[in-house]
Amino acid sequence: MTSLRSLTFIFLLLASVGCSSNNKSEPPVNVSLVAPTSPNIQEAENQTVRVFISLDSNTSTRLMVPLNFSGSAEQDADYTASADSIIVPPNATSASVDIDVFRDFDLEGDETITVSLGEIEGNGKAGTMSSISFTIIDGEAVTVDKAPKENGANLVLLNTQYIITEESIDFAVVVLNFSDQNVAPTKLFAEWSSDMDFETDVHSLGIVDIPAFVSGEEKFPQPYEFSLPLSNLAPNETYYIRVYLDEVPEEAIEQIFDNVLLFGFATNAEGKVVTRCEAPVRAASGTEDPLFREQWHLKNSGQSGFANNNGVAGADLQMTEAISNGQNGDGVKLAVVDSGLEICHPDLAATVEEGKSFNYAFQNSAGSFPTDPFNHSVLGDHGTSVAGVAAAVANNGLGGRGVAPGVKLRGFNLGTTLEADFEAELLSSLGGSSSNPDSASAHIFNMSFGSEVPSENSEEDFVNLVKMGTTDLRSGRGALYVKAAGNEFGVCENPHPINIEIGCVGSNSDPDQNLPYLINVGAFNARDVKSSYSSAGANLWVVAPGGEDGEEQPAIITTDQIGVHAGFSKIPVNSLTTDHRSNLDGDYFGGFGGTSSAAPATSGAIAILLGVNPDLTWRDVKHILATSARKIDPDIKEVRAAFNGKPYIAQHAWQTNAAGYSYHNWYGFGAVSVDDAIIMTNGYTPNSLGEFVESRWFPAADNSNLSLAIPDEDGAGVTHTLTVTDLPNTANIEAVILDITVNHGYGSDLGVKLTSPSGTESIVNAPFNVILDEFPGMRDWQLMSNAFYGEKPNGTWTIQVADLAADHTGSLESWRLRFYYGDHP
Repeated sequence: MTSLRSLTFIFLLLASVGCSSNNKSEPPVNVSLVAPTSPNIQEAENQTVRVFISLDSNTSTRLMVPLNFSGSAEQDADYTASADSIIVPPNATSASVDIDVFRDFDLEGDETITVSLGEIEGNGKAGTMSSISFTIIDGEAVTVDKAPKENGANLVLLNTQYIITEESIDFAVVVLNFSDQNVAPTKLFAEWSSDMDFETDVHSLGIVDIPAFVSGEEKFPQPYEFSLPLSNLAPNETYYIRVYLDEVPEEAIEQIFDNVLLFGFATNAEGKVVTRCEAPVRAASGTEDPLFREQWHLKNSGQSGFANNNGVAGADLQMTEAISNGQNGDGVKLAVVDSGLEICHPDLAATVEEGKSFNYAFQNSAGSFPTDPFNHSVLGDHGTSVAGVAAAVANNGLGGRGVAPGVKLRGFNLGTTLEADFEAELLSSLGGSSSNPDSASAHIFNMSFGSEVPSENSEEDFVNLVKMGTTDLRSGRGALYVKAAGNEFGVCENPHPINIEIGCVGSNSDPDQNLPYLINVGAFNARDVKSSYSSAGANLWVVAPGGEDGEEQPAIITTDQIGVHAGFSKIPVNSLTTDHRSNLDGDYFGGFGGTSSAAPATSGAIAILLGVNPDLTWRDVKHILATSARKIDPDIKEVRAAFNGKPYIAQHAWQTNAAGYSYHNWYGFGAVSVDDAIIMTNGYTPNSLGEFVESRWFPAADNSNLSLAIPDEDGAGVTHTLTVTDLPNTANIEAVILDITVNHGYGSDLGVKLTSPSGTESIVNAPFNVILDEFPGMRDWQLMSNAFYGEKPNGTWTIQVADLAADHTGSLESWRLRFYYGDHP
């Protein structure tokens, strides 16, 4: 059968029937080539041509059929052959050789390959058709667009203060210009309305003249302050504040833009702003959760999840047995570190651990409590939806259920303005505080947030915090830090064709995700392949359900802010709106997604494992997840192209390393499989991975002046090696950190590959990583790979740095490695 990406050319051997095998006068076999049925090869499709020869009768001796390759296409630059001759063993009737055609992005015109028979060794001779030709159809030429990305007059608004008093809402904004251009004077408008679309009942809060911005002047001008008296508002209503520059926004209100700020809030019966969670009365319909049947991420039977298209049965967390057996993570303490948490939500309240949540913004909100992490915005609370994925109550006749409805839930509201001391709040919410808030008693921390910064490493305070958390918390067994990997796979302004296959912004762009103490989680969808947005990279550990948009393809069904007046469910593109008969109270949302969903799904799965065996260490949990993970999308192809005639693999297919672990930069070790992980947990000996050791850097001596020139726009790149010799022979790698410095004029030209002594290859920085656009190379960037898990560290390691775009050049200045390892049974 001929596949879409591989053409088979069958070369028929026309042979006359000779005498018996021991007859020395047996006539030679005639070997002829038959012209292919399709003579054209599409270069852009990376096609492989399998060349067969077949005999119409066997022979008693071996035949070696040399093949000569000619034509306008250049061997080893435009294509390679797996062999230059075909061996036909005695009594065999066929053999083959593969011709691998390279995709490239050069304007070359169509090229030809001619295959002809050489001088045959053995009892054979060339027949009437001794050569064939086919044509490589040239693909589209591509030039990387390196024009400076200027945001011109697209000024950015940021909220620096938002205070709710008994009499007013007082807020301040700054206008920023991050471009290098002059910007003409403009106006800043602030207004409020009871209409979310600002089509009626619009009232001005003020108009400010914004002076011109001159290139090179101060980037952070004075804040502009506004105040909305509560005396202007009616009780039991919902209101919105909009701040914008120059012109009234024409876009839909639910979208976010750099030059528009939107706030929403509700008033209570006294006309004050609602700043604490107020429990509604909800009538349960029996004990069955009515939305559970559509929660494909828990049990996928091919349902649609209220989207226009169905999923594929089995594309889920593989937790049917866990649900049936009531394995719900009972007693495990889960902290959702996020934008808030509605602790009185009808489908969350029963799991909330009383007095353990914290609101860092309570002092700026009159009427709020420090232990109520309520988010007063009515525009959707990310933390409440995250919590529902992990921990929504099961079998209460309301909504759906979470992955681990038996957990003890707490939420930490980090606040949302520039005025907040985010870094200090983050550390104290992730185990760094034992009171006000008490985060140190939590077992799992869900981190469905992130950042993207070019070539930066995690802050020392954060590193020390997660080291402490994995060493000291949970009575020395270590807390679990579960991190969303990012949603930037498709975020390209001017994508290279390869970006479509390997992504735009890599998961390595978040500095914290290059630490071995975190479990980085990507997302897959209801059709059992990577979610379209999920960031890829060598630092992923596993993937979990995240879904797609919720309109065309299923997303995640979870809890939303209470009531029809608030929440993500007001967004029109969400199919489970407040008009839907299954969501008339507005407490649920059917369009949640992103790796923000995949992380709490994994947190819930971990809670189940800790519920089964509380003695598991944080490393045991990582080990079980990796070992039990399900390989999805198993036939995904490698992504490869030639640059200057040198083939370059920009992303590997699934690889199995020397320790037997399969890994892919889209999926890590694979999809979380809860039932299989439970089976492994039941027979697992806790703390059996040996001491967790952080090695010194290799090499120990200064290696900062290599100055190895990197060939421009060349797939071969530059390579260098180092040898590791003095680590224990029993050491098993748990993570490898590469520290690399490259001087270069345009960092996203660069792809970086690391190869272990066992031959496992890992792309630790994919080429055309948009985060490095216009950035000068890499500066002591520490990049983590999980692809070598379980392998031995001693031996020769090889780095390759390739520059795959023209016009900028550079050099590899230094690189070194650090290993985190144990002693695995």
